[in-house]
Amino acid sequence: MKKEQLNQTNKGITLIALVITIIVLLILASVSIATLTGDNGILTKAQTAKERNDAAEKEETQKLIQAEANMNFEETEYNGVTIPAGMAPTRKEGESTIAEGLVAVDKNGNEWVWIEVPKSEMPSDLTFTNEMGYSEADQKNCEDITTALKEYAKSYTEGKKGQGYNWIDEWYLDIGTSDNHNVVTEKTATSEQKKLDTGCGLTLNEYKETYQKMIKSVYKNGGFWIGRYEAGIEGTTGTDEESLKLGRISSSAKIDISTSPKAISQKDAIPYNYVTCSEAQKLANEMTPDSSRTSSLLFGIQWDLVCKFLEVRGGVPQADINADSKNWGNYANVDLDITSNNAKGYSSKDKTWNKISGKKLSHDNNGADTLLSTGASETTKRLNIYDLAGNEYEWTLEHATADTDYPRSGRGGSFYNDRSAIPSSYRSYFYATTANDYYSFRPALY
Repeated sequence: MKKEQLNQTNKGITLIALVITIIVLLILASVSIATLTGDNGILTKAQTAKERNDAAEKEETQKLIQAEANMNFEETEYNGVTIPAGMAPTRKEGESTIAEGLVAVDKNGNEWVWIEVPKSEMPSDLTFTNEMGYSEADQKNCEDITTALKEYAKSYTEGKKGQGYNWIDEWYLDIGTSDNHNVVTEKTATSEQKKLDTGCGLTLNEYKETYQKMIKSVYKNGGFWIGRYEAGIEGTTGTDEESLKLGRISSSAKIDISTSPKAISQKDAIPYNYVTCSEAQKLANEMTPDSSRTSSLLFGIQWDLVCKFLEVRGGVPQADINADSKNWGNYANVDLDITSNNAKGYSSKDKTWNKISGKKLSHDNNGADTLLSTGASETTKRLNIYDLAGNEYEWTLEHATADTDYPRSGRGGSFYNDRSAIPSSYRSYFYATTANDYYSFRPALY
């Protein structure tokens, strides 16, 4: 009897011990899970440490490339491309060849992508009396090259497919008032007006010299460089309060190049908007890393050639460029995955810049349109060029003569637009004195 009672007691003790053991294990498990996960968990801390380490490595690599660029006092050759003085190729995987989208960094930390223009598409064996500068004797050769380039990129010279004009890009002035604009071209300008720059930021003679220099450089080198990103405001690549405060430039104040922040072509920058066309040109002109090269807004033909480059080298379908850029642009009615850790977003609802992560929602889901910092999403990248579709309209240098009232000088669409209405190649119409939150620019270098 006593033995039987002892067995029952042992069984009871064993069961209690088992329950206690399970409870202890559960407690330990919950403690372990809490230790591993959560905001202060080991896994979270490890992930944060990894991200910081990766960011530090990228920053260190960038500094090394920038230092190399600073020591390059002469042009160099790299994978068949002439690298200007003051620049160095990144040599990173996926950025080292023309077919991938060759990227170079200049001594100021700005990033540029090489746009190939096949020499086989241009007239052969042309000689120039002045290889890089302006010459009336070279004008016919430059016109012949331009004609060939327009034929090569004709799928995009009309803007959006079916936009319906045989556009002719040319110099212009906007000499009216905010209520009564008056667009003047070379044919209608007086001799005094030709000395003004209140259109694209260049006088007529400056425009001719700059255009001819660009054409000669394209012919000699087989291409040109463009900013990897839309122009950003210097000092805004972080997510600190100071960076966010710099993200807004008053549209009521004229840009003073001597005191305003510089324009940069760098990831995570807040786009340099609220600039007129002439202000954008002055900012772009300052971005050259070497005095022997010129940086400026893109000419119309250069925008078309960028589109053609994406088609030929990047395999981007024509329809994605000149019909509906929904697959790669930040438009009002597009959800977009945010991939950059320092991405920022500007809401059309509250008109402020804030850190953004996860997904940028369309205005249908969010009730607002969202402008993004440069390179915020890998979805917007083609051949290492970011945001050529959507996000911001981008100023180009010229007026398109098919429309006598409005200069057709903006390209690429904006975060306010429907994705199918304004594809990457679209020609928008705004006066040269327009300055708002959906107009920025991108530099070219040649």
